[in-house]
Amino acid sequence: MKIEIKEKENLFVLLPEEKISKRDIERLVEEMNSYINEHDRVPSLVVVTANVPKWESFDALKSHISFIHERQKIVPKVAFVTDSVLLSLAHPLADVFTGAKIRRFKADALDDALNWAAMEEDHPGAISEMEGFPRDVIALRFSGLITSKDYSESLVPLIDEAAQEHDKLKLLCVFDQYFDGYSAGAIWDDMRFGFSHLTSFSKLALVTDIDWIRKSAKLFGSLMPTEAMVFDVEDLDDAKEWIVT
Repeated sequence: MKIEIKEKENLFVLLPEEKISKRDIERLVEEMNSYINEHDRVPSLVVVTANVPKWESFDALKSHISFIHERQKIVPKVAFVTDSVLLSLAHPLADVFTGAKIRRFKADALDDALNWAAMEEDHPGAISEMEGFPRDVIALRFSGLITSKDYSESLVPLIDEAAQEHDKLKLLCVFDQYFDGYSAGAIWDDMRFGFSHLTSFSKLALVTDIDWIRKSAKLFGSLMPTEAMVFDVEDLDDAKEWIVT
């Protein structure tokens, strides 16, 4: 495993080889301990990999698990740069099980991953209503890091108020380049919101280029009693036209 240290950005960039060895993990621990002692700060990690990591031996796997267990509470962020489908589907639940904030980037978005991991904080989250739609259409743009507070103070009151005026609503959600992700609390709020409003919407349009959102929507969309469509960001106008018809 190759390890590139970027002191200015406070980053460790990890490039796993075909298989991760026990010595790879030991060397990573040594490098991180030395860095933390010298700089008195914990670096974020950027993992660049084409596929889900494999291990050279069971001892290597145990060493890797031990590393995650010991470091996950102190490492600020972990960015995965990969086009792996499995990693993209696992990403949304990662924050629930680790202290580090985790985000996945496409293989061609290394610079975006480095910039995000180097930031001390995420952009504050916001759920903003888009104008110019009929009253039975709720059109929302999600930006920054969405938290449980954004759900309780912005989304839920808006939907509850609209539901009092209309038996059925239509929902348009835009997750574009300004969307940074969900906090752990917001993930559970999103699930609770979805189950409590299963029959509130007649149509749902998701507009995003983010792989894990698109794949999750297609995976669960068939289970919902709602007509759902997923659009690319460049096709936002088509989504607007579809949701109002």
